[in-house]
Amino acid sequence: MKGETRGAIPGFIKLLLLIVYTISVFFIENYFILAFFTFANIFLMIFFRLKITGALRELAGMLPFIFFAAFINLFLGEVREALLVAFRLVLVCNITFIFRRLESSMELARSVELLFIPLKVFKINPEDIGLMVCICIAFIPVLQRELKEIIYGLKAKGMKMSAGNVKYIFKPFFFALFKRTNEIALALKAKGYNG
Repeated sequence: MKGETRGAIPGFIKLLLLIVYTISVFFIENYFILAFFTFANIFLMIFFRLKITGALRELAGMLPFIFFAAFINLFLGEVREALLVAFRLVLVCNITFIFRRLESSMELARSVELLFIPLKVFKINPEDIGLMVCICIAFIPVLQRELKEIIYGLKAKGMKMSAGNVKYIFKPFFFALFKRTNEIALALKAKGYNG
């Protein structure tokens, strides 16, 4: 039953709904409508039986960005606007978490292909865009793992993490990034992809 409810709405429609939802959240000023969006998020989490711990963990990772955005708005505007921006970002982070749990990277790539079909008029291949999205999504956990391994390795060698030591993190990180990119390119060529 769980798989049936998840597959009930086509991926393309889910992607369009996510885009409309995200744009709407940032243009709505009415607190009652934003409260409705909050209850919609909670309902979706319950309906699809998603773990709140996973959503909170993902939100915790985004908190520095959310606080930074709120601080900039507080500095440039007023407290109400800063809190509103922070709340909107929390809503968008949560709906993105829900979307990622309902869509595989392959389904998302197919949805992006459908979304960009009108670009064929300009001789842009939507399949290439879908493939790029799929690779990027698959690449994110690999890069996160790579970054953690570099940081753990440096800590094991006794290095303290500070702004001055960032270069020791990013040098091996970018080396690993280019190495992985090259591996993906070679794998695609081996499979006969001629993008």
